[in-house]
Amino acid sequence: MMNNKFFKLFIILSLSLVLSNCANVKKKNRTFVIKNDKKLITEDMRATKKKDVEETVSLGPKPVQGNTKKLNKRKKITSSITKNYLLIPKEYTYLKQPISMKFSNLDFKETIKLMAEIGKINILVGDEVAGSISAELVNVPWDKAFNAILDMKNFAADIDVSSNLIRIHAPATLTAQESYKSQRASAVKKKVELEDSITPIVSEIFRLYYISPAQAKKTLAELYPTAIKITEESTTRSIIVRGKQVNLDQVEKVIREIDVRTKQVLIEAFIVEASSDFDKKLGVRLGGYYTKEGKIVGGVAGTNSTGSNVTTNSLAAAGDMGTSDDSLTNFAAAGATSGIGLLKKTTTGVLKTEITALEALGLAKTISNPKVFTLDNTLATISQGQQVPYQTTVDGTTSTAFKDATLKLSITPSIIGDGNVLLDISVNNDTPGTAALGAVPPINSLQIVTKLLIADGDIVVIGGIKKNQLGRTINQTPGIGDVPVIGNLFKGKADLDYLDELLIFIAPRVL
Repeated sequence: MMNNKFFKLFIILSLSLVLSNCANVKKKNRTFVIKNDKKLITEDMRATKKKDVEETVSLGPKPVQGNTKKLNKRKKITSSITKNYLLIPKEYTYLKQPISMKFSNLDFKETIKLMAEIGKINILVGDEVAGSISAELVNVPWDKAFNAILDMKNFAADIDVSSNLIRIHAPATLTAQESYKSQRASAVKKKVELEDSITPIVSEIFRLYYISPAQAKKTLAELYPTAIKITEESTTRSIIVRGKQVNLDQVEKVIREIDVRTKQVLIEAFIVEASSDFDKKLGVRLGGYYTKEGKIVGGVAGTNSTGSNVTTNSLAAAGDMGTSDDSLTNFAAAGATSGIGLLKKTTTGVLKTEITALEALGLAKTISNPKVFTLDNTLATISQGQQVPYQTTVDGTTSTAFKDATLKLSITPSIIGDGNVLLDISVNNDTPGTAALGAVPPINSLQIVTKLLIADGDIVVIGGIKKNQLGRTINQTPGIGDVPVIGNLFKGKADLDYLDELLIFIAPRVL
């Protein structure tokens, strides 16, 4: 009789556990289903992932449409103009205009006079130039027509359009004049070099405000490698330049342009780590004892059952499920949020069963917000973290070494000037892993290295990682836990579903 009652009770408890295992537990208006029973790839995955990509694009960098053509990209410091005695520059439009002419046996000097009127330029013709010319020109550039007329009579020209003057001579005459000018120029050059050699050498101190003396010296030494000598004075942030006055005047113009205030940039990074930890556990605790003629049968050997002489049917009074007294199986769910307890008490025996369940959804968000100020085009680095110690043994000597596990941000901003900032970014988010005793600890590393063009004051995401981990663990009593239906009373289950996402946002601001 007693055995039949126990068997019926086992059947009822087993069915209850199976129903509890299969049911969906609702919490906070959300239903959680065991992920192992779902397809990992569904038909609408392409559409879903496309939507994810579009959301990521919306968070990405959107530079402003600045007009770099309006920026002052070029500024003249010094200039040296070289005269061209053969070609006519294109800015002289009158000497490039197309012309049409027709003449027969026209005096050459009259022809040149006509060309001078059309080109609006002064033309001098030598006494040795004579003769007449016939030609027909249709839609020919003025300079091409002028050279063609000279070639027909084998004459040559000395062109100085900057002075609005052209001279025409016989080739021999012009060559003799140029030879004389060359000799004269050589003599003048020697005279100038002689005078230049006795020109006083002066030294001047240039005080610097923003650029470093070392950088100023490097720039000037490349511009004027032999004309000046530069001494760096770091204590007073100055340079001493020795050279001729004309060279020092040029140095002053260069320093005025490069020694300017550098803009500063505030860089903020937001390291957002969001996790959704779903943990579902089902457990069973089963205990029982039977007393006859003062002897205990069942339960844990050598223990006394709490409440064995109590006549009430209370679960707490007739065997405390929180203790190990009379325990047959114990696969409890730690931190259980619900439970089902059953008790059958007769004058001679007690069977106690408790089914416990736990379902937890943990939402966590950790935000790290490193920020740093830096100058334009200057590297800035900020890091936070820990050093993980470990033991090393070399030649019998044991020492302690350390390995860095830090969150590090390295960034170099470049201010474009059109409302955008060019960023050279390197982000490391390293965390310590689990290592065997005495072994070098592993480092879980996340690194992003990129270059971006970002609007001043904008906040953009530069990288993200999602990681989903599914798991199921089962603990059971060997043998009997594999028995259908009844075996559920001798096992505990835990289903895990972790989704971790890490996003890195960057926000530059020009000050």
